[in-house]
Amino acid sequence: MKKLTRKVVRFKGWTLGLDVHKKFIQYSVFDQEGNEIENARINSERAALLALLERLCKRGLLQAALEACGCFLWIFEVLVEKLGRAQVHVAQPSRLAVIANSMEKNDANDAWWLAYVLYEGRLPEAFVAEGAQADLRIAEREWHACTRARTSALVRIKAHLAQLGLKVPARWYLSKCGRKTMSELLKTIKDERGKALRMLLKTVAFLSKQRMYWKAELKELAAKLPAVKVISENMPGMAEVISATVYGELGDPQRFYNQKAYSKGTGLTPGYRKSAGRESKVGITRQGSALARWALTSAAICCMKCKRGPGLAVRRWIEHQSQYKLKKKVIVAAARKLAEGIWRLFALGEVFDLEKAFPVKAVA
Repeated sequence: MKKLTRKVVRFKGWTLGLDVHKKFIQYSVFDQEGNEIENARINSERAALLALLERLCKRGLLQAALEACGCFLWIFEVLVEKLGRAQVHVAQPSRLAVIANSMEKNDANDAWWLAYVLYEGRLPEAFVAEGAQADLRIAEREWHACTRARTSALVRIKAHLAQLGLKVPARWYLSKCGRKTMSELLKTIKDERGKALRMLLKTVAFLSKQRMYWKAELKELAAKLPAVKVISENMPGMAEVISATVYGELGDPQRFYNQKAYSKGTGLTPGYRKSAGRESKVGITRQGSALARWALTSAAICCMKCKRGPGLAVRRWIEHQSQYKLKKKVIVAAARKLAEGIWRLFALGEVFDLEKAFPVKAVA
């Protein structure tokens, strides 16, 4: 945990901390001197929240903080509509250690800490996608969910057939002939296993249609965001889905102050532990979006299949480094270099330099 080196600028107004739940909202109110003047509970309803905001806004300027959770989005939208985007702050729950690691945790304390940390200007904020970017994030997450569910169903089909001593061609579900052959094979299997296989076959067909639908939606939404096209055209291994996933999960790269901060936001940077002068390395931090990590590592893996073009330099660098290190670690390092290249592309306007990121001399 790093120290806060910047000078804290106190907000000249009232501070509201909201601990959000499905049925109720616990809130705490601080005055301009940092004294708690109110801590109570309201129903988790739009009318009750608006009534609270109207009453507090009569006292003067108001800023609010809440944690990112499964049901915070509608409350966030109400707060932005009433207070303005600059006065609404969303905290990262895992980084707010006074709440996440507290031994005396209750709703009143959580609301108090949210208000206090915001009053002190030390709230670790989370990124909230808005507008077209929010729609893009929904589409790419639904596409990924359908892909994972279809993969799970395909694994179960393969496992059932293995119990019968049968093997199926790889990627049979991608061709009309393969699907027809599989359907005829499953008709010959009786009892409960046959019923299970036929239901799984219908599930695969349904999820494939859903996946195609969300992919079409993803391309349509990505066309409205020029940044997605910039990433796809300039970065090796990043097709439409991968570039849309990176932008949808991480947002505008320029909101990060340097390339190291952007790569750290992907969770691909290695962690470490240092105490008593002794330092030990641990695995990657895995902070941030898991889908962003998937997209960047998938881009590096896609480069491994390239036989020409920009991806070939990435492939040669990975093959060379794999002689001395574990291949998984090298792929993660390549993905981290791609993330840093995305930041430089937007923040500095630099075209991705393959020779600098993946030097040819090392390959020779």
